[in-house]
Amino acid sequence: MPFKDLNKDDLVVVATIMKSHGLKGMFKIRVETDNPKRFLPGESLLLVLANRIQEMTVESFTPQNRYGLLKLTEISSVEQADPWRGAELAIPDSRLEPLEPGRYYTFQLLGLNVVSQDSRPLGVLSQIEEMPSGDIYLVKGPEGEFYIPARGDIIQEIDLDNKVIIIRDAEGLR
Repeated sequence: MPFKDLNKDDLVVVATIMKSHGLKGMFKIRVETDNPKRFLPGESLLLVLANRIQEMTVESFTPQNRYGLLKLTEISSVEQADPWRGAELAIPDSRLEPLEPGRYYTFQLLGLNVVSQDSRPLGVLSQIEEMPSGDIYLVKGPEGEFYIPARGDIIQEIDLDNKVIIIRDAEGLR
């Protein structure tokens, strides 16, 4: 699919531009992917700001934990870089690697409705936090916020087609 035919719904954000860095058009970015290959020299990324989508090529990348310094070939000065502050760096969803069954990308889970096994609405998955023992999901609902573990037997089913996560509403969970 040509990039000009893409809309924001077809894109997956892999980083966000925090600010320009230095005088040669480099960016400080917050990395939002666990695939370091997205930032290899020669890789194509889409700069997305408001309704503007522009294809760019990675020239270099220096990781810094969940951040990094990114240089794009097409941007060579601070004056060209500054207007992109706050922009997202994205890829078309067609470039995602398929995952094994039972594994999901973060963007697929965020916003899903969380319901009990008896179909009682409990809230919406609003955040995924990485912990040493495994991810935990923050659910925000009408009765407040609570966490559910990604591992274990609390989550009974994740149904992406119906945008719902069915959980065992165990005592002490909420």
